[in-house]
Amino acid sequence: MAPLVSSIAVNFRKAEITCDFLDSLSLATYPNYELLLVDNGMLTDEQARFEAHHPEVRVIKSTDNLGFAGGNNLAMRQAQGKYLLLINNDTLVPPNFLEPMVAVMEADEQVGMVSPKIYYHDHPNMLQYAGRGYIELRTGRGRDTAKHAIDNGQFNEQSEAAFAHGACMLIRTKLLEEIGLLREDYFMYYEELDFSVRARQAGWKIVYTPDAYIHHLESSSMGKFSPLKTYYMFRNRWLFVRRFGSWVDRMLFALYFLTIGIPINLLRFSLKREWPHVKAIWSGLFWNLKHWRRPIEIPQLNLNDR
Repeated sequence: MAPLVSSIAVNFRKAEITCDFLDSLSLATYPNYELLLVDNGMLTDEQARFEAHHPEVRVIKSTDNLGFAGGNNLAMRQAQGKYLLLINNDTLVPPNFLEPMVAVMEADEQVGMVSPKIYYHDHPNMLQYAGRGYIELRTGRGRDTAKHAIDNGQFNEQSEAAFAHGACMLIRTKLLEEIGLLREDYFMYYEELDFSVRARQAGWKIVYTPDAYIHHLESSSMGKFSPLKTYYMFRNRWLFVRRFGSWVDRMLFALYFLTIGIPINLLRFSLKREWPHVKAIWSGLFWNLKHWRRPIEIPQLNLNDR
């Protein structure tokens, strides 16, 4: 019998997009999965709407907006599967996307996470992820030879990856018991990178498989930042480096960030008179200074309590 997969998605006031995602997922051919949907920071009760079209969905309500990490953690504590699929509600999936990911897990017990090939929805042959990304700790910036590349088959070999992609990652539940859940102080952005590093440090493999793919509704265009995204990207970039960089990495990053990264972006947003973004950068900087020595516990999962 196929192992149970718990599919987990988080809705934050995007019911129409979430319904499209549920329509897509309902066509999945994998024979044994449960579907958990966290209604995060709900304004109105959308449970009846989701369940009317998809009675198989189990809606978990949260009156507070717990962010990507907190919302997924809430569902992961209630999930029953051998594997947990964290998947964005702004994705569309083909019917057979899950089988190849499970097959990778079943073939090697040291694989802790699997992510598929991810395309941009507005450019269906343009890649967002193909397992080639990494973070340069001395700048905090990502490097990814696959992102925005046109798929001509050059990434059609399965390989180990530095990071799984937060838009779609299959996680072995046993991994969660060992390293804990997603760190919730990130709120959004960088939490899956943190989680991936912790997994690799514990000896688990992260695998990219080209045999599965999804489409992500996130735009392929660059620079479409809201002030909220600007805040968390600048705040969490430094937080991530503080946690995982060597002392040399941290010193060089601080030098780069304070003398190049922040000034250039402050100037860019100031010239455009985009003052909310300017404020967001300063707020992200001061958050790190305020919480410099603050210890953060990693949320835990005890399989015996499930």
